[in-house]
Amino acid sequence: MKRTLIILLFLIYFFNSNSESSESSEVWSNFKEYFKEYTIKKGDTLSKIAPSSQWEIIEKINRMDRKHLIIPGKKILIPINEEALNFSPVPKRIDSNYERVIYFFLDLQYFGAYERGELILWGPISSGKRNSTPKGKFYVQWKSKNYFSKKYKARMPYAVNFFKGYFFHEQSLPGYPASHGCIRLLHEDAKKIFDWIQKGDVIIIK
Repeated sequence: MKRTLIILLFLIYFFNSNSESSESSEVWSNFKEYFKEYTIKKGDTLSKIAPSSQWEIIEKINRMDRKHLIIPGKKILIPINEEALNFSPVPKRIDSNYERVIYFFLDLQYFGAYERGELILWGPISSGKRNSTPKGKFYVQWKSKNYFSKKYKARMPYAVNFFKGYFFHEQSLPGYPASHGCIRLLHEDAKKIFDWIQKGDVIIIK
């Protein structure tokens, strides 16, 4: 409980001081109206914890794929009601002249994809451990739907290269930074972004 409270206080502080949208700050200040803490019990499944309409938001808000979610003793956040489905931990609007841009918020481990300044998709990430993911402004160089990393001998589906050997792509999400430097995404998010993003589009990592 203490760890969750610390996270919530940090999120509120972050958006109050850094958000480009006062709307997002307001949402975080009302966080407890949307989510509550739940401790996974032995024998639990997502279907026992919540209706199927809430499964996606549970994965996203906890920044974990399903394999890492359902572990006895683990504390996770679950929706209080269906209004949580409209919740966003990132600004819903930004001041941007770009047709398409993706923001990766490393401190929060979330991303926001924007089209002409309007949020069209958000989701969780797992960036590089030990701060190994570069920060700054980058551009999409190329992408590959079925990329295979010879260096790490691993599949990297829906890979999008933005700087040297760095990509964002589908991979497991344990709820914390765990990669060698790339940015991991959930399967559905990776697929949607891959189809949407174009060569030359702006990527901002902060």
